[in-house]
Amino acid sequence: MSIIALKPFRLFSLPLLAVALCAGLAGCAHVDRKLEAGRDPAALREVYVLTNLNDHRGMARRIVAALRERGVTAEAGPRTLLPETAEAVLRYEERWAWDFGEHMTFFRLTLSEPDQVRPYAVATRTRYVARSTDLASVVPEVVAELMAPAAGKN
Repeated sequence: MSIIALKPFRLFSLPLLAVALCAGLAGCAHVDRKLEAGRDPAALREVYVLTNLNDHRGMARRIVAALRERGVTAEAGPRTLLPETAEAVLRYEERWAWDFGEHMTFFRLTLSEPDQVRPYAVATRTRYVARSTDLASVVPEVVAELMAPAAGKN
């Protein structure tokens, strides 16, 4: 009698396991990069980070620190202070949500020529950052993906 009772469970256990696995994988952090052909962000030596007016979380400061860790000369500020020596301008976009505490839900970095608005390189993190996660680990991850060498990633 117990074998008959377990048979329906076995029939449903495989689909349930597959759904649980897909749900678990959907929760994984993912950084996607798009790069214009013929560009290599790894060759950049001086990048200027345009600060957002609503940057009360210090994201520009964190991005500058991550760039400097990679050996890139980086400064942050408004467009009016863009140095003539800057090889690229980095813009960032972040979205936050409140769910019993504030956490990041979206983070995008874009690189463009100093005199252009259209980006030639984009890195986007599409998974939220839990409140317990230190942004000091998230920002370098996305910066590393954006600044990775062009070979093999287009």
